[in-house]
Amino acid sequence: MIPEEKIAEVRERAGIVEVVSDYISLKKSGANYLGLCPFHGEKTPSFNVNPARGIFHCFGCGVGGNAVTFVMKMEGISFPEAVKLLAKRVGVTIEERLPTAAEKRRLDEKEQQLAIVAMAAEYYAGLLLRDRAGEPGRHYLAGRGVESEIITPYRLGYASEQWDGLSRYLRQRGVPLEQVERLGLIKPKSSGSGYYDLFRNRLIFTIANVHGQPIAFGGRVLDDSLPKYINSPESPLYNKSETLFGIDMARQAMREQRAVIIVEGYFDHLALYRAGIRNVVATCGTALTSGHLQVIKRYAERIYLLFDADSAGRKATFRGMELVLDEQLPCFVVEMPAGDDPDSFLASHSAEEFNGLLAKARPALDYCLRDLLSRNDTGTVAGKKAVIDAFRPLVQKLADSRERNLYVSELERVLDMEPGSLTRGERTQARPAVAATERRVSDPALSLLALLARYPEIAAEFRAAAVEELLPQDLRPLAAKLLECIETGAGVDFSALIAPLAETELGRALTGVLMDDSHLADIDPHRALQDYRRALEKQSLQQLDAKSLRRELQYLDSDSPRYMEIMAALNDLRNKKSQLL
Repeated sequence: MIPEEKIAEVRERAGIVEVVSDYISLKKSGANYLGLCPFHGEKTPSFNVNPARGIFHCFGCGVGGNAVTFVMKMEGISFPEAVKLLAKRVGVTIEERLPTAAEKRRLDEKEQQLAIVAMAAEYYAGLLLRDRAGEPGRHYLAGRGVESEIITPYRLGYASEQWDGLSRYLRQRGVPLEQVERLGLIKPKSSGSGYYDLFRNRLIFTIANVHGQPIAFGGRVLDDSLPKYINSPESPLYNKSETLFGIDMARQAMREQRAVIIVEGYFDHLALYRAGIRNVVATCGTALTSGHLQVIKRYAERIYLLFDADSAGRKATFRGMELVLDEQLPCFVVEMPAGDDPDSFLASHSAEEFNGLLAKARPALDYCLRDLLSRNDTGTVAGKKAVIDAFRPLVQKLADSRERNLYVSELERVLDMEPGSLTRGERTQARPAVAATERRVSDPALSLLALLARYPEIAAEFRAAAVEELLPQDLRPLAAKLLECIETGAGVDFSALIAPLAETELGRALTGVLMDDSHLADIDPHRALQDYRRALEKQSLQQLDAKSLRRELQYLDSDSPRYMEIMAALNDLRNKKSQLL
């Protein structure tokens, strides 16, 4: 745990303009600084930095936060990691206990292991680029239309047919072969002493971590022999369920486009990379996992599944779809022409034509329903039941109740069922969701906080009028903290104030109103406070369901206590509304 006072010190000393300027170019624009947003592609700057309040906000994509959250998003690291990174930049010492002897050995060992895999990557690359033994690999790539210029940036390599080429290369450089064996790059001979290489006579794809450090390899044969592909086994560096091929090359494009395309194979990934489509990752010979999605969520908000159109690819699409829906991420399925995969499609089509397919990608549940209808005889009861049993569990994963209801209605329509028949007698099972996701924060509520931040002299009136109680629940702690800062004279640390909400929709909306409150200049703050308060009261009254109260009256005796209670409530509502008009 990092002490809160150290976090505050880092936020205070890490000027947000200086931090952001390490990554993008900023130009002064009034009280703020302006630049091109690094989190989505744009040509006109909409990314704003407010140095006085220590916050940033993009009016194009809505992302916002403080210096720590900016570094988290740019580097794809955790909150503690971002604080420590900034602490080093600004000279803040964060006391940490010294590692134990065992921990230090593990750290040293990891550094050694990363160095070994990097040396192996250099060996394979050298064979492919310069060695006579790499000629089969160069010939194979040329036959598939892969230009030599792409080999180095993409970190392709070649493993020759020698049984111990890598073993001898590393041994000559003083590398302990026992360590190389632990990384799965070589295996002990079954008879006698010594080792033989795992990869032989294969094109080599380098698997790297998010920082671009090689951690493992994938190898493809150059003919039709089997297995076509083999991957490094799991090792202290390489966890298949958490590693995505190409993540290091894709993360910036994923941030900019806020989306990722997931493909199955190395050559599918290579084809898209060569076409200039960079927000692409591939699973490393394994099914998509929740661990993969946790990595993706650091950089992207939408997922496009692009798997083969055969039976195995369809199953992979359905498995991936379920996992993505569980994570509450928008999911789309890209459909290729029959007989094509990304590699074959881009061999005869342009990147623009591929982007056309991407633009037509179906929402995952649309794809799923059409697929189920095509594979079941919905003219029979058994066929309809099969579609319902497979589709409804996926629909229930949706957080938005309106979207769930629309899909259920569509299911009833395509199965020629009476509307409401699938939900009759059942209570809709609403999934829990972040409060800010399904509702939109009211403008008066946000404007009230911006007003209080700009005109602290209204704090006493704000509290006396009990305005805080009219705010949405998740804004009340923020208002209380803001009032406390003003009343104690401590000054408002906006960077700290928004920190708990920075990654939420509410936090993004808040950074937007705090970034630019010029609309509040030259107004009467006392009158504005009363206007916003009345607007919130109106909203509160509009949210009360008078129709449901009247409906309940129909089933009550006029002399029952509940009847009298409802009549009093309706009368009170009428009076309050007339007073506000």
